[in-house]
Amino acid sequence: MELQPLNKNISESKAAYYPLRDKKRSWFSSLLFLWIHPLLRIAHSTKLEQEHTFELPEPEKAESETLSEYLKNHKLFSALLRSHWKKLLLVIILGNISAMLDYAAPIYIQLLISYLSSDDKPLSTGIILAGSYSIITLSQQIINGQTAWHSRILEIRVKNSLASVIYNKVTITATVEEGQGVNLLQVDAKNIVELFAYSGWVVAMPFQIGFAIFLILNQVSTAVFAGIGAIVLALSLNYFIAIKCKNFQEKYMKIRDERIENSKNLFGEIKMIKAYSWEEYFKNRVNIVRKNEISTLRILNFFYATNIFLLWTIPSLTAVIVFVFYTQVLGEHLNSEKTFVTLTALLLLQEPFRSLPQAVTKVFQCYVSSKRIQKLLDAPVVEKLKKNDVIVMEKATFAYGDKEILHDIDLTINKGELLAIIGEVGSGKSSILNAIMGEIKIKSGKIAVDDNIAYAPSLDSWVMNGTLKNNILFGKEFDESKYWKVIEACCLMQDINILPARDFTEIGEKGINLSGGQKARVCLARAVYADRDIYLLDDPLSSVDSHVAHHIFKHCMLGLLANKTRILVTHRMNILHKCDRVIIMEAGKIKKITSSESISIDTEIIEESTKTVEAPTGEGKLIEDEDREVGKVSMEVYKDYLKCAGAYYWICIAIVAMIIYTGVRMAGDIFLKNWSENQDETSTWMPLYFSFRLGSCLFVYMRTTSLNVMMQINTGKKIHENLLNSLIKAPINLFYDITPLGRILNRLSKDLGIIEEDLGFTIGTLLSHTCSISASFIMVFIYFPWLAVLLPFSIYPALKLKEYYITTSRELTRLEAISRSPILNNYTETISGAKFIRVHNKIPYFINKNNGILNMNARMNYSLGGCSAWLDLYLGFLSSAFLCVLFALVVVYRYDVSVGVVGLSLAYIVSLPRDVSLWVLTFAILENQMVSVERTRHFMKLDPEQPLKLDTDKNLQNWPISPSIKFRDAKMRYRPNTDLVLKGVSFIVEPGQRIGLVGRTGCGKSSLFLCLLRIVELESGAILIDEVNIAHIGLSALRGAITLIAQDPLVFEGTLKDNLDPGNLKSQAQIEKALNEVKLSRFSTDHAVKAKGSNLSIGERQLLSLGRAMLADTKIILFDEATAGIDPETDSQIQELIKDKFPGKTLLAIAHRIGTIMDSDIVVVMDRGEVKEIGNPKELVESDSLFKNLAQNIH
Repeated sequence: MELQPLNKNISESKAAYYPLRDKKRSWFSSLLFLWIHPLLRIAHSTKLEQEHTFELPEPEKAESETLSEYLKNHKLFSALLRSHWKKLLLVIILGNISAMLDYAAPIYIQLLISYLSSDDKPLSTGIILAGSYSIITLSQQIINGQTAWHSRILEIRVKNSLASVIYNKVTITATVEEGQGVNLLQVDAKNIVELFAYSGWVVAMPFQIGFAIFLILNQVSTAVFAGIGAIVLALSLNYFIAIKCKNFQEKYMKIRDERIENSKNLFGEIKMIKAYSWEEYFKNRVNIVRKNEISTLRILNFFYATNIFLLWTIPSLTAVIVFVFYTQVLGEHLNSEKTFVTLTALLLLQEPFRSLPQAVTKVFQCYVSSKRIQKLLDAPVVEKLKKNDVIVMEKATFAYGDKEILHDIDLTINKGELLAIIGEVGSGKSSILNAIMGEIKIKSGKIAVDDNIAYAPSLDSWVMNGTLKNNILFGKEFDESKYWKVIEACCLMQDINILPARDFTEIGEKGINLSGGQKARVCLARAVYADRDIYLLDDPLSSVDSHVAHHIFKHCMLGLLANKTRILVTHRMNILHKCDRVIIMEAGKIKKITSSESISIDTEIIEESTKTVEAPTGEGKLIEDEDREVGKVSMEVYKDYLKCAGAYYWICIAIVAMIIYTGVRMAGDIFLKNWSENQDETSTWMPLYFSFRLGSCLFVYMRTTSLNVMMQINTGKKIHENLLNSLIKAPINLFYDITPLGRILNRLSKDLGIIEEDLGFTIGTLLSHTCSISASFIMVFIYFPWLAVLLPFSIYPALKLKEYYITTSRELTRLEAISRSPILNNYTETISGAKFIRVHNKIPYFINKNNGILNMNARMNYSLGGCSAWLDLYLGFLSSAFLCVLFALVVVYRYDVSVGVVGLSLAYIVSLPRDVSLWVLTFAILENQMVSVERTRHFMKLDPEQPLKLDTDKNLQNWPISPSIKFRDAKMRYRPNTDLVLKGVSFIVEPGQRIGLVGRTGCGKSSLFLCLLRIVELESGAILIDEVNIAHIGLSALRGAITLIAQDPLVFEGTLKDNLDPGNLKSQAQIEKALNEVKLSRFSTDHAVKAKGSNLSIGERQLLSLGRAMLADTKIILFDEATAGIDPETDSQIQELIKDKFPGKTLLAIAHRIGTIMDSDIVVVMDRGEVKEIGNPKELVESDSLFKNLAQNIH
């Protein structure tokens, strides 16, 4: 082990040491965990960072492909067993040895009682007994520590291999949904991992139970079989309950999937949801599922509580049955030896029976989760098509699921050809590209392609959370000359120059701080830089201005890509004459293939050069690092949790129940001692002992029900409710723009799962161990009060060990939670961009990236595991020492102590080493789990956006009567310390006017819309609608008075009716009429729409959004290039529809096709957040104006 100081210039708060390098350890260091000490010292002296933790050894890294190899021929669980069998076998062997050594205690108690009962008590015999027992119990602590450590290593290996194969499968299949995927990683993988981690103890349980029965048989003869009968009966009930648990577990996991998917849809599209004022609708969608989830979890936990009660009852009732049968049926007499050896064995039997419900639960959870992950692994992959130099389709029919979407396609595309595909909305243009990529299944016919493909869409552009430069390089080496040529050809130079850190600027999750046109060009630049043979271009020119489209077409498609095979889906008719051939699609079939010369061209694209500007300097980081508390979990967190849903009430009930349980159990055992010494009073002692034992078990049931069925679920329910409300109210620019979706989903899945599935069990376990330790000390001090002198010498070092451990484990737990969020971020990002990853053959690159993220998380767990094993070892040493001292003192004072007293005291004290160790570990687990409460609490205290409703809104029932809009010196920036995006914008829109907003991408057009909807608040200035300052209106009233038709429309899973009328305010006839008017009458209102409208074309999604606006019937409508993905003929019809169906409405339209706004009343020309020109478009086009230059590109 080596600790190397960092450069002195580095801040000590950031890092005090280089990563701990785990050199080859000596056997002594490994045995006693001395190698963990440097980490403990660092954590105790400075703020622990990820850099301080141990580097991960090679066998624990995610790069291992062993599991993937076994999965080729075996199901998941079998493959896991085969790939990790060596470490699993070691853990099982160590666990069984440790479990068997537990039963040295009753054997030594028997030997000690025999020794004390004899007339001749030689000191040497006593010393041998005490010495050999000391050696055994100390050796057991070493074995316990090694078992804990190797279990953690097995956990890390299984977790990494599972996460890897799940991620790897996601990159090659198109069937997984993000919400389901989150649960597979966060919940299902965890269930399987935990079973492997606890395998040593799980497998040891039958041996523990069997050996205990053997010891009891040796003491009370055939009376043990009466106890076995009771055990069999109880286990039969346990099996019945376990089957119920399995069924409800499967149901619960499906419902949980649905909730996470709904939450992902809500927070993934939160900007558009706020714009439509649909927060309540989407919140209700989540809450409906959540209500079902809570009721299912409550039933599941009720069964768990019943199981715990049943299995805690077994040792107590077994003791009663055995003793009664032995004395009443067999007519035998109990003596101290038989009583306390049997009692010790029964007390030791409590631990496996206490753990058995959890073990059974984990087995069934593992079974359910294995099936769920196996279903993903069995999902069909996107198969590589037959390779060919040219693209050939022969009588090819393609389907998405069971629905055929392309029929009898005969097509040959030659190398180096530029082929255009045109057609109406939904005719199958984009489907042709998906067929070439292999993203849709071929049902009949043949297809062969060269797999050296690049793909660049328009509205479905995908960008990673990273810098603009990394998005373009996409894992390829940087070639400076080539890179800047691509930037210029894709018309990105001016955009880069205005970004804070140029191309090193982080562009955020889903490209949150880029416009639609900028994302499309980044996606195109990525494809061009990839230097592939075939380019599939899905209408990338539709989301950019005409002069930008001309530049890209000339310098990119006809320039850098001149010798490539290019298939271009387009609606720009004026470029078709430059193409080699044109395919006309209709209803999923090729209607016609024609040469470009036969296509009538009205207008040529006119060249216009782009200007460069001086590059600003600044920070390019957008996504903020995750907040992390330091030090102890604050008492405020505990107080908030206890006040949440009356948790303190249920905890108080549980504490009282456990105190009574402990007192009653101790009283029962004291009665048992007296019974063994007063055999003539059996009729008196037997009913009392039976009453004590049964009564104590009823209090266990009270504790379990209070914590697990009531407190745990009620607090989880309340925390989810508060968390959901806080997140929904959080502002877009100050929270969502800088917070990855994976971080939010982490709170709603992993952290919430710990709160409502684990925390109650942990509190209950802590109470149990607290009472067990207290009972051990009280029982010993009753009969050996002078041993209290040793108590400070035991407690002080135990507290110091606890302090060192918790200081370290708490920070490691926080670091582990932070390192977990990138796993989810990367996973959800990969699912949404899987098509791009596959097409660009970047699967190995992304797998390596994912492995790096997994390894960082495993590194935290590796260090955590070392700390836990270290604590387990040294606490075991400490409590074993106390037991050894007691054993030795009994030998020294062998003539002065009662045999019954010794037997009873030792029966209680033998479990002390395990109980003390488990108490501290459970306390640490509790604090670590409270970190989840701390993390959710942070999100529950987010600063909200302005109120949705104000008391004054009741005066605005018919507002706006006259939909005028006035911008008065409006200034806006997205976040503090960033540049102004709007710089004093002022203009007036009269009621009923049609306003066209034009300007280069990124000039502030969309920002105006965000300010109108108060998605982002103005820094200064004002916006007035109907002479009312919108800052004085509730957000719901404001947003409900405006309809936004976006370039990338919000389409969610449900029916067409749900998407058109979420509030269920319109009649069936009105909805059908709207569908007919937007040319979607071929769909019924109950037509199923998949998530993100994946079963609709881009154009159909935009038409759906237009139909939604018609039904909303607001007086102000905002169009953000709403017809970008629609063919010219349909576009013309839509423009007429807008004129016809929105009379008297105030319309503001952002346009890239300037022809769509030439009949506007007013045109506002913007540049860099300022209004440069305002006027009638026909007048401006006749003058020497900026607009005139743009208007020359009309087509």
